[in-house]
Amino acid sequence: MLGRTLREVSAALKQGQITPIELCQKCLSLIKKTKFLNAYITVTEEVALKQNGQSLGDLDGIPIAVKDNFSTSGIETTCVSNMLKGYVPPCNATVVQKLLDQGALLMGKTNVEEFAMGSGATEGVFGPVKNPWSCYSKQYREKRKQKPRGEKEDSNWLITGGSSGGSAAAVSAFTCFAALGSDTGGSTRNPAAHRGLVGVKPSYSLVSHHGLIALVNSMDVPGILTRYVDDAAIVLDILGGHDPKDSTTVQDPVKPFMLPSLTDVSKLCIGIPKEYLVPELSSTISLVQSC
Repeated sequence: MLGRTLREVSAALKQGQITPIELCQKCLSLIKKTKFLNAYITVTEEVALKQNGQSLGDLDGIPIAVKDNFSTSGIETTCVSNMLKGYVPPCNATVVQKLLDQGALLMGKTNVEEFAMGSGATEGVFGPVKNPWSCYSKQYREKRKQKPRGEKEDSNWLITGGSSGGSAAAVSAFTCFAALGSDTGGSTRNPAAHRGLVGVKPSYSLVSHHGLIALVNSMDVPGILTRYVDDAAIVLDILGGHDPKDSTTVQDPVKPFMLPSLTDVSKLCIGIPKEYLVPELSSTISLVQSC
C-alpha cells in the first residue's frame, strides 16, 4: 500500500481497502523503524491521528511531511538552528495550509541544513540525514566489510543531498507519500537525484512563499518531493495560484496541470549539457550518459 501512487492509495481509501488511521499508523511505524536515518526532527503523531476521518479534498488521509523551514501553527519550527529552538509559529505557511485543507495528514517536520544553507543535509544541529539507500548499496556493504576494528558501526553511510535531505529521505523510506522542500539553487532537485525521486522547483511566483523562512527571498521557491511524476503534478495543482498574503504570486488563475500521455518512452529525447560531464563524475554515471 505504501508504494502506491497518490491516485491509487486515494482510491483504496475511498473503497475501504484501508482506513486513514491504518495508513497513518503504517507510516508512523516506519518512521520509528527508520529513526536512524534522522529524516524527522519532529514527529507529529497526535496531530496526524487527530486529522484522520475528516473528508476535505483530494488528499484525504494521505500522509505528508514538511521541511522544517516552513511555518506550522502550534508545531515547533527550528530551521535546524539553535537560534530558533522553541519557536512555535502562530500560523501555517500557505503551502502547508493548502495541503491540510485538502485532507493531508502531517506526519512531521523534516531535517534540513541549518537555514537551508547547504547541499548535503549534514551540517544541522540535529545531526546529518542518512540516505536510505546506504543499507542496500554495493559500496556501503563493501565498506562495512573493510571497516577497521573499533570504527563506529554507522560511520560508512551515503549522504541524501540537501538542503531538503530530510524530506527526500522521508519520501524514499515510504514514511509519507509526498513532502515539501524548498529550492534556491537545487535544494529540492539535488536530494531528489540522490534518492531517485521526483523533485520539482515550481516557477517563481507560481507557489506562495508566505510562511517559508527563506534563505534568499528573491530566489526561494517551495518545492515538491514525490516518488511518481503524476503525484508531483497533483500536489503542484493544489499548491499553485495567487495568495493575497504574497504579492509576488501570479495574479491570473492557474490552469490544472495535465500530464501528457506518454506510452512509448523509446522516442523520448533528453538533453544533457556537456558541461555536466566533469572528470570527477562517477564512471557509472558517465557510461549511462554517453549511451
